[in-house]
Amino acid sequence: MEGTHLQVLIPVCLVVNAFFMPVFYRWRRKWCEPVAIVVSFICFIFSWIILFQVLHSPTGTLEYFPGHSWSGTRHLLTSEPIGIVMRTDIYGAFMLLQVTVLSFLATLYSWKYIPHTIPEEKIGLYYTLLLLFIAGMCGLSLTGDYFNFYIFLEVAGISSYALVAIATDKEAIEAALKYAIIGTMGSIFLLFSIALLYTSTGSLNMAYGSQQIDKIFASDAPEYLIKYRYHIYVALGLLIAGFSIKSAFFPVHAWLADAHPAAPSAISALLSGIFVKVSGLFYLVRFLFTIFGAHKGYYGFFLPPFFVTITVLTVLGGSIFAIAQTNLKRMLAFSTVSQMGYILAGVALISKEGLTGSILHIFNHALMKGLLFLCAGSIIYKTGIRKISDLRGIGYKMPVTIGCFTVGALAIMGIPPLCGFMSKWYLLTASAKAGYPILIVVLLTSSLLAAIYYLRVVGIAFFVLPARDNETGKINRDYQKIEESPISMLIPLICLTLAVIFMGIFVRAPLKVTQQAAEGLFK
Repeated sequence: MEGTHLQVLIPVCLVVNAFFMPVFYRWRRKWCEPVAIVVSFICFIFSWIILFQVLHSPTGTLEYFPGHSWSGTRHLLTSEPIGIVMRTDIYGAFMLLQVTVLSFLATLYSWKYIPHTIPEEKIGLYYTLLLLFIAGMCGLSLTGDYFNFYIFLEVAGISSYALVAIATDKEAIEAALKYAIIGTMGSIFLLFSIALLYTSTGSLNMAYGSQQIDKIFASDAPEYLIKYRYHIYVALGLLIAGFSIKSAFFPVHAWLADAHPAAPSAISALLSGIFVKVSGLFYLVRFLFTIFGAHKGYYGFFLPPFFVTITVLTVLGGSIFAIAQTNLKRMLAFSTVSQMGYILAGVALISKEGLTGSILHIFNHALMKGLLFLCAGSIIYKTGIRKISDLRGIGYKMPVTIGCFTVGALAIMGIPPLCGFMSKWYLLTASAKAGYPILIVVLLTSSLLAAIYYLRVVGIAFFVLPARDNETGKINRDYQKIEESPISMLIPLICLTLAVIFMGIFVRAPLKVTQQAAEGLFK
């Protein structure tokens, strides 16, 4: 189906306003936050419209060719599609909605949080980078060609490196440098993979490239096409290596454990909740199924055992490292590593049921981990506490924040009727159907380990008495001064908490969308 101008307007609107942010900062300082919030909200509304149009499209896709009056029927003499294409299917539209929802809430959260976290003179730069970061993530959800994929990946990636370092303290700069070096390595692998795909298929268009790969692997393929199979094998290997780095799979996960805690909490929520997936797992699934045809048997029996092995290492490794942490945000970062393994588990099964569970968990994890990082940011904002053992009794001073954190923790443990339960249930049942009992054992073990490190935080916050002065024996004065965060920071927490609850109780709507997305990827 012919696309909509909104597919281009979303990234363009964000980029244009990003470059106006320094002007607003120097001319009307108070405009920075409201403009960023309004722009992110408009993109949120646009994403709903796009999802609605995709769901009601006869083909299940929207194709938009910027700068052309035609809708994809015009070709070169070689029958290859020309021009930049924004191709959005249900899978991409669902991801776009997640990006814009969490981005809007993180931008609203930043209003009061960021002036308290970074120097005043960097406020304009922060919102410039934030809008560019969101634009890159939205573009990744919308694009339909390799060229734009790589451009949007780098726009979002470079912006995220700068956002991690924006506080300019030693920890942030060191973490950003590690993140940039390792992230660039992943991008190089992906660039070489794209180059091989282009030489093999003769096009940067993803849909056309998929058709060409089908011809290369056809049983009656001519000799001159068969030689390109080796190019495809190497491209697939480079692609898996690149996206493994971007997704922080074990053992290339160390950058995430440094970068996400060092970033401002609003950015940590976007990095863990969205970016590690939209730049990694989301496109790993896209390339594997839409382009390489992993479900068509072209690569023998190699992929499932390989991905299952990586899943086991990532899930258990992330959980074990999370238990050992004393820093709250660092614990949440290692929890993200473990959850990436959960999502990979469904991909490893190469089945519709497994893919449905993975896509649903991508959505649920965005809600849960976004909520948990924003709660951690509120605690740091009001108390400066990062160490888990210092959270004693804070639940009575910040009941809304810690209450929201508790809901997010229970959800990520997979407790019904919260949203994390249903996606984990789908992953477990899909593993059973596919004959992988090891995945069932690993996923259940990880949930038990998650209970250990999350309930430890909740227990200290609610059931351990606050520190007392050594001389007087009275409760520490600093504890007595603690109060709830500003309303602009509480609203995102409450919204995400309600979403975690409602998406668990009324799971039918997101489940239906994820099932349609999985079916579309298998076509």
